[in-house]
Amino acid sequence: MTPESQHHYFDTAYRTGSDIWTHIPYHQIALDMIPAIAPNSIILDIGSGRGVWAFKLIDHGFRVIGLDYVQSIVDKVNNDIKLHAYAERARFVHGIAADLPFTDESFSMVTDIGVLQHLPQPEWALYLSELRRVVLPGGYVLSVTLSAETPRFLGFTPKMNNQSPYTKFGVSYYFFSDEQLNILFAQYGFSVVSQRIEFFGTQSDPADKLGMMFTLFRKN
Repeated sequence: MTPESQHHYFDTAYRTGSDIWTHIPYHQIALDMIPAIAPNSIILDIGSGRGVWAFKLIDHGFRVIGLDYVQSIVDKVNNDIKLHAYAERARFVHGIAADLPFTDESFSMVTDIGVLQHLPQPEWALYLSELRRVVLPGGYVLSVTLSAETPRFLGFTPKMNNQSPYTKFGVSYYFFSDEQLNILFAQYGFSVVSQRIEFFGTQSDPADKLGMMFTLFRKN
C-alpha cells in the first residue's frame, strides 16, 4: 500500500459512490451519540468525502466544515451545497488529517467517520495531537472506526485472527479493539463518554458482517 494508491482508491470511490460509508446505515446511531452542544455549533467533519454525513449534521441544526484530502471531491461538494441551499451552513476544504489547517481550539466537536482506520500507524500520534489542538476545552470527538470484533469483511476475519493492518485494493484497514482505541485517545487527553459496537452487512459481499465501533470522547 502506498499513499498514492490509497488516494487513487478514494478518488475513484467518491466519484462512483462505491465507498462503504455511502451504503452502510450508520447515520442515526452516530447522530444519537452527539452530546448536548449548542445547535448552531461548528462541527469539523474530517474525511468528509461526498458530504453525506455533513448534510445529516446540517439537517440537525449544526454548521459544518468538512475536510478531505481528495481535491476533486472537495470541489464537487462545494458546488453541491449551493444546489441544496447549504452554502450558509457549510464549507469544505482540502487538507490532511495529520496537519489540520485550522487555528487552536476552533471546534466544539470533531467527527471522524472512518479516517483513523486508514492512517498509517506512524501518523496516529500526529493526528491525535491535531485533534486535541483544534477541539475546544471540554469539547468532543466522535470516532466511528472498524472494530476488531468484525467476523468478516472483504475476506478479512479480524475477530478470529486480527493481523491489522489489512490491505486490499491499495487501501490499508486497521481494526481496533475498544481497549486499544481508548488507550490511544487517553494518551492525548481524551476520556470515553460512551461507546458501542454495531454490525452491518455490506454491498460488496453478502457474507460480510462488519463491526463498527462508535465512540464519543471528551477532551479533558
